[in-house]
Amino acid sequence: MSERELAWAALHPTGFLHALREAHVRSTTTVLGALSRAAGFKERSFGYTAFDVLESTLDQIFAVGAWAPAGERPPLPGDPLSGVRRDDLNGSPGWRLAGWRVILKRHRLGAVRQIRWAAESLTKQAVAGQGYADDPQVALELGIEVHPASSDEAVTLVLAHSASDEPDESELFLGRPRLNQRGENPWWWLVPLTGEALGPDPRRARSDGTQPLW
Repeated sequence: MSERELAWAALHPTGFLHALREAHVRSTTTVLGALSRAAGFKERSFGYTAFDVLESTLDQIFAVGAWAPAGERPPLPGDPLSGVRRDDLNGSPGWRLAGWRVILKRHRLGAVRQIRWAAESLTKQAVAGQGYADDPQVALELGIEVHPASSDEAVTLVLAHSASDEPDESELFLGRPRLNQRGENPWWWLVPLTGEALGPDPRRARSDGTQPLW
């Protein structure tokens, strides 16, 4: 199996990918409903706010960070998402399930394949320079070290999100970034997280299957 297939097989059945899309839909609705260009908000305002609200919404859905219950929360039987935890990377917010970590990147609507990772933060440059078994990159010395919050290794993926009120559209992708200093494709692989691509939400099936106490 390719890495893309491995990631999908690990994250899709748990409902993790559906939770990412739910958070994006909810945060986009909140931001576009609260800010308006008529009130003087510019694209930069939308960008910063969308990132912050998406981070908070993901914490809320996964019950981590500021939304974590008090004390240790052991994984709940039958609920794989109870194993999700915050796993920030060099100060960049991240969420981890098993061996996969996801961090955020906002892009201009329609330009997800035009990202230049060399122009991004050093952390995102390092993520784009991760070793990739399916197509190894030449090792690049970036002058920094990537320190995950935990000692065990994880593959870091990027949740690329975008939305606009003019036109009223949004985009959400999960992918493995590729350092593209000479303008190459910025992704080793990229999958859209649309309702059609994701299909039925397994979280709903688990919820519907709960039997009443009586």
